[in-house]
Amino acid sequence: MFGGPEHGSVRFSRRSLLGRAVGAIGILSATLNPALAQPKISKIAVNYQDHPDGDKRCDKCAQFQPPDACKVVDGPISPQGSCRIFVPGHSRS
Repeated sequence: MFGGPEHGSVRFSRRSLLGRAVGAIGILSATLNPALAQPKISKIAVNYQDHPDGDKRCDKCAQFQPPDACKVVDGPISPQGSCRIFVPGHSRS
């Protein structure tokens, strides 16, 4: 009979296969998640400026991390600054 141990095949239990699948999903999600998989972008690349662009301000952006950081842009930033990748969503506290 094909697939038996006498033919050198390897058998996996459902638990073993499930464990491998969960591990692969974890690796894949880390690869696809920009926050985990990619370095931050330079201020120059996003045209960062230390003053607002109309209503676009870092402290109103979803990527802002108080008191002076961004999830996407490298280095310290001003809460009153702005850049071309502004994402509305963060409300000032």
